[in-house]
Amino acid sequence: MNDSIKKIILSSGFLTGIVLYFHRQNLKRKFNISFANNAFIGFSTICEGMNFFDSNSSISQSKIGYGSYLASGTQITKASIGRYTSIGPNVNCIFGRHPTHTFVSTHPAFFSTNRPNGFSYVSIQKFEEHPKPKDVTGKYSIIIGNDVWIGANVSIIDGVSIGDGAIIASNALVNKDVPPYTIVGGVPAKPIKKRFSDSEIEFLLQLKWWDKPEEWIIEHSDYFCDIELFRKIINND
Repeated sequence: MNDSIKKIILSSGFLTGIVLYFHRQNLKRKFNISFANNAFIGFSTICEGMNFFDSNSSISQSKIGYGSYLASGTQITKASIGRYTSIGPNVNCIFGRHPTHTFVSTHPAFFSTNRPNGFSYVSIQKFEEHPKPKDVTGKYSIIIGNDVWIGANVSIIDGVSIGDGAIIASNALVNKDVPPYTIVGGVPAKPIKKRFSDSEIEFLLQLKWWDKPEEWIIEHSDYFCDIELFRKIINND
């Protein structure tokens, strides 16, 4: 869909509703996507399949991996989400930053030429409001890895990467990168502990089970309940 047609459609609530309906039907048919009431998925969002979008959730300008889902009320924008990732209710992405040091004022009129409030006192940009995209395509400002669990009411600042296997505790504010298989919590979020030993984490990151064919995952699914047994079985395969 080219930009001019998209603008015409988005300018009309009636046309937007019709197009969104058929867009959802197409996603259901092709990718086995499930939607609850008032769930929204933007036209440019890429789904790998078997995704679920709960009531009043929204995802736009993003990519979501196989088996991942959004719980109710979650709002995701400009994010790349890995496979088998669980995102809890009322999670949101926060965009835009203000200077907190050196600058006399935090108001954008003193550092931004983008005029977010309609005016500016500067002729050149003096502070980076938005971090550069985190992916090679230049599309996504937030990276959420594979097999990540994000609890309820979490806020994620743009420019952040959350590593594979990480867990974000409810009500956390994630303003820094989260290492793989690390549990973080708090405002701002800080490491609480690692989920596994260093050798087990290295094993899982090398294995990348989420990239395996689904037949392989099904065959080994009974062993996912015990990391030591799982590792032993895989090493003996």
